[in-house]
Amino acid sequence: MKVEKGMHAIISAISVVRSIFGRDLLEGFFSLFLCTIGDLITGIVMGVFTGYLKLLPALLIMIPPTIGMRGNIFASLGSRLGTYLHTGEIEPNFSLNPILSQNINSSLFLTASMSILLGFSSAIFANLMGISAGYEDLIVISIATGISSAIIMLLFTFLVAFLSFRKGWDPDNVTAPLITLVGDMVTLPLMFLFVAPVLQLPSIAKDLMVFIFIVLIIALHYLYTIKNEKHHYNRILKESLPILSICGILGLFSGGVLSTRIENFITIPGLLILIPPFLEDGGAIGGILASRISSSLHLGTLDYERILSRNTIRLFLFAHVLSLFVFSLVGLFVYISSHIMGIRTLSLQNLLTVSIISGQILTFLIDAVTYTVSVYSFRKGIDPDNVTIPIITSVIDLLGASCLIGVLILFNLV
Repeated sequence: MKVEKGMHAIISAISVVRSIFGRDLLEGFFSLFLCTIGDLITGIVMGVFTGYLKLLPALLIMIPPTIGMRGNIFASLGSRLGTYLHTGEIEPNFSLNPILSQNINSSLFLTASMSILLGFSSAIFANLMGISAGYEDLIVISIATGISSAIIMLLFTFLVAFLSFRKGWDPDNVTAPLITLVGDMVTLPLMFLFVAPVLQLPSIAKDLMVFIFIVLIIALHYLYTIKNEKHHYNRILKESLPILSICGILGLFSGGVLSTRIENFITIPGLLILIPPFLEDGGAIGGILASRISSSLHLGTLDYERILSRNTIRLFLFAHVLSLFVFSLVGLFVYISSHIMGIRTLSLQNLLTVSIISGQILTFLIDAVTYTVSVYSFRKGIDPDNVTIPIITSVIDLLGASCLIGVLILFNLV
């Protein structure tokens, strides 16, 4: 009965605000709804495979930046594709051209290099926190997860951007959430899949694998750039690598915040189910807002000389309406899925309270960070598509984890 009343209230609320935001709200809510479902699957994977966290506790530190990095790299790719489509630089078809080729190669290089950085940094961070972790274990797991997921993510990103544009949808409303959805669904299961095989390998084999991989990506990068000038490729790497590196480190702090309550999460696995949809839906809302602001800046329809222009306020309000619906669904769906799976969790009232309050606090932070980064980068001549989403998703991981843990502590639930 409580579940039915909750669903009825959500549906009624959607109909009330539909007239205000129209199609944008429906497109954004649809993509975030799918994103929430996918993130729940990711959360259930975490809840079911808590044994891997006992086997290798440092995984909890590496999980947020790793799944966040898929969104950072490929949601940025999706955002660039949306801009290219809006400005007429590319057509919505799969014919390879220099722009698409350079975007593909830059995304693969970023994935490979960031996988190495995240694996190494996660091991350092874990050991500093007193959590035992082998460097080669986390690096190999990170590399294997990154490369295998990148192949799937590339295909999906182009598919979503092109098909949404062909259907008359605004890619900015759907690419970031759906890419986040698939990135989460693909990345975490692959990570757990590689844990046991990697831990069984001898250390010399893992060291050799890391060495060969580093040499290979450096050689491929050199061979690709030496042939001709690659304007898009070089610009993407120049603008993205520093930002992604910083974002990866921020993601580690997010994992560190969560690891401070690792015993509570293992005791109440339902809270592990809550983490992925909460963090990633926050990132997806930030991705939608960042994509819309970026396109508005490129098209000249956003008056960024005024901090709170009418269009800016409308975008912020749009984000909060989406947040209210989505985080209500997160709490509701976590409760339902936990009971279906027989996993211990909080009461429905507590889950809804924590999810909604944390989500609204997080959305206020999303508004401020997204607008500031987008406008500042645009004024400095940096493409917001290359930097805003990575910064937003990583900052949101840290802020989201802090908001979630803070509200749980505030209500004495952990």
